[in-house]
Amino acid sequence: MLSACQTNIGQQSRGGEIVGLNHAFLYAGTPALMSSLWDVDDTTTAPLMEHFYTQLQTGSDPATALQRNQQAMRQQPEYASPYFWSAFSVTGRAGQ
Repeated sequence: MLSACQTNIGQQSRGGEIVGLNHAFLYAGTPALMSSLWDVDDTTTAPLMEHFYTQLQTGSDPATALQRNQQAMRQQPEYASPYFWSAFSVTGRAGQ
């Protein structure tokens, strides 16, 4: 988990690939990581992170854990807006 805002933002390389902080971690051997596309509020992100790590502890892979939590947050009126749950993505290989 890259726990900072806009950690999934990068620059387009000459080869057309988007290169950013998450790319460096993947290149270094990290099998999968979660990062954000825009500035997120810590208070509203806390429930998503708590449930994400709970899902990981029960054996879910990162992509499944994030998907389940995004779906659960959409069902809560105070977090239904995509602003609260869609900033995050998992990059890499699920199940690693």
